[in-house]
Amino acid sequence: MVTWVPEEGRRIERGDTVYRVDQQRIPLLYGSFPLYRTLRSGSEGDDVEMLEKNLRALGYKGFTVDDTYNSATAEAVKEWQDDLNREETGTVAAGDAVVADGARRVADVKTSPGAALSGNVLSWTGTQRIVGVDLDVQFEDLVGKGTEVTVELPDNTTVRAEVTDIGTPSTSQGDDSADGSGSGSGDSGSGGSDDKATLPVELTVKDQKGLGRYQAAAVQVTLKAESRKDVLVVPVSALVAQRGGGYAVEVVTADGTEYRPVELGMFADSRVEVSGKGIKEGTVVGVPK
Repeated sequence: MVTWVPEEGRRIERGDTVYRVDQQRIPLLYGSFPLYRTLRSGSEGDDVEMLEKNLRALGYKGFTVDDTYNSATAEAVKEWQDDLNREETGTVAAGDAVVADGARRVADVKTSPGAALSGNVLSWTGTQRIVGVDLDVQFEDLVGKGTEVTVELPDNTTVRAEVTDIGTPSTSQGDDSADGSGSGSGDSGSGGSDDKATLPVELTVKDQKGLGRYQAAAVQVTLKAESRKDVLVVPVSALVAQRGGGYAVEVVTADGTEYRPVELGMFADSRVEVSGKGIKEGTVVGVPK
């Protein structure tokens, strides 16, 4: 009987308990294939070496890591079984541990304590969670490997990510799982019937803890198309259109106010980069109410 299962989102590493059967811990071992037979003194093979590599990595000593299961291996196994509060048999059966090629994160628990052990107890993924975006092809020139983006999660928290892979433009139907945007925002999951050309983009989030327990969720993705440092900016609403073209800002002076022409640069977050004669840091400009 299954007596304990981990919660979804839990990270499981080598030696950690994957689940319990009759209160016996079933730990995770690292390897490329499952335990498929009972290992005991006299056993030989790659599975023996895999077991011994795991025992050594978990801190057990007194044996040689090779493909031979001898009495020294059996003693290390007994010590391991003692730490697991299991009967110290010195042998390892096929169901005594779960094998994966590295740490895992629980994606979905398929049973509950009290249920009979049958089928899959849980499903899991690698510990590195990624964000997939079907980006509207009109924003294709905004992305490249290493492009920084901001990912907004369903709870309105944000994490930083970067583009690590860009696929080939294709035509897709149905709801998107993320929304790409440049200086504005693209539509996600609009439910339209027309095919829409999109560009698959993969984002990697370095701060995995910042993703919380989300395993799959719709997110909002904002692309950082361009950035400027050490520039002067004013609210867009401070711009005044001039006759003949161009813009000016109303500057507050000691004698009142005057309009000074400005050259415009990048727009972002309702602000605009400006430069021009008499425009410097600290200049006070008027903004319509």
